[in-house]
Amino acid sequence: MIKIIKIQFALLVLLTFGWSCTSDEGNYAYHDINEIHVTGINEEYTAYTGELFTIKPELNPTMDDNKDPKRYSYEWLAIDPLQLPANSKTVIATTKDLDTLLKLPPAQYTVYYSVKDLVTGVTWQQTPFKLNVVSSIYEGWMVIGDVDGKARLDMISILPGVATPRIITDVLDNVGSALKLEGKAVDVECFSTPISTPILYGIYVTASESGTSRIDPDSFGWVQAQNIAYETSGGTFATNFGVDFMNSPKGGENFIYSKGDIYFYYRVYQLKYGLPQNIVDTETKPFYAAPFIAENGGTIGTPVFYDKDLRRFVRYNYSKGNCSIMPPVAGSSTTLDWNNTNSDLVYMTTSGFNGGENFAVLKNRTNGKFYLLRFNRGLNQTYYKEILNAPDFDKAAKFAVSPDSGYLFYAVGGKVYEYDNGIQSAKLMLDKGSEEITYINFNARATNNTKKLIVGSYGTTGKLELYTVPPVNGDLILENSYEGLCKIVDVAYRQR
Repeated sequence: MIKIIKIQFALLVLLTFGWSCTSDEGNYAYHDINEIHVTGINEEYTAYTGELFTIKPELNPTMDDNKDPKRYSYEWLAIDPLQLPANSKTVIATTKDLDTLLKLPPAQYTVYYSVKDLVTGVTWQQTPFKLNVVSSIYEGWMVIGDVDGKARLDMISILPGVATPRIITDVLDNVGSALKLEGKAVDVECFSTPISTPILYGIYVTASESGTSRIDPDSFGWVQAQNIAYETSGGTFATNFGVDFMNSPKGGENFIYSKGDIYFYYRVYQLKYGLPQNIVDTETKPFYAAPFIAENGGTIGTPVFYDKDLRRFVRYNYSKGNCSIMPPVAGSSTTLDWNNTNSDLVYMTTSGFNGGENFAVLKNRTNGKFYLLRFNRGLNQTYYKEILNAPDFDKAAKFAVSPDSGYLFYAVGGKVYEYDNGIQSAKLMLDKGSEEITYINFNARATNNTKKLIVGSYGTTGKLELYTVPPVNGDLILENSYEGLCKIVDVAYRQR
């Protein structure tokens, strides 16, 4: 132990002067004081950021009857030697025991434990120990949803060498992020090379009032300059600008959709988000885009939007920053006139099925019937038929397409159906009774799980489940289930 005693400078001078002028008479009175001998602290620890970390030392005082529980004050001070002095020190607790959620960024720290005896005024400092803080947010599922009507970001954390994933609720708070979500949950997205800087990975979180923010991919830290408004050309967006959703065809490319407008970012050409891209090259006014994008391979293919005003598909040209009309196709019982669909677009996505086919669900405005359209990267229609034998399809609000089989999944209330367009019939795959299905999808970036059906449901808390989709309309096989989450709105996968 190191005893730290503050001595007034004036007294030191006086004693020094007296010593030099007076002979030592040897008349001194010495008194023992209470000493602290701390035990129970190891030389080194390893802990996960955002996890509960506990050390319970024994003080072992030499002259204390332990009748006054307020006799001592305490401090646990962590120092990161790789940081500048102004930013290197963090007080992680002021209690006798260290029993707290560790909110230090991953690093190796030197930690000092100090105990001050408030009776004697003496501070006793324990020999420092090493604390290796490891990221608890290395890889895994990012889940945004609502709790009591307010947005929250949870994480199902998958750590190297750890068999069981960790569920971290309110992960931003757990790791000490400065980002505070305001309003309701909207969107979460993860993709590589997100902006025109050396940053190699982007995690974007959107809530209705705080807007869209990019958090640090390793620490989940955030500053104001990480709002997506700062990633535009010429300050196009307001500082609290929020997307409705994002679509990233591949690393370094991203579409964002917000209130009928679509914007595009392309890292290779240093193209930032700027003017709305939902405008036809021969027209002067942007059209109101439906809230779906068939990214169709991005810059190696031809992305497709849908004009909600004129009910037509349009093809996007990234080099021109606008759209053009689709090649003419005569409408028939097996083909759809791209430019005059007489339909509302209910759903559209690009799937991994059959080399990357696009699926679109449309509702005909004349007869009220639903149709499924499939088209390939070359914009050739490969399938167009009425959707038949699909219970409650008119009530469906959530859709997903299997990259393996091309089955169209849809959710109604607590049920999930699988529609096989080959036999034009749907099969009930899940029935969760009173629980609500809040999310279904497949995720092409989910390591080892790209072909699993992701189902988010809500009873008393949120649940995320992963299912294998067998061929030939076989029953779904539950592979993983994670409970205690928010009411799920959107899911992304943080890769490594």
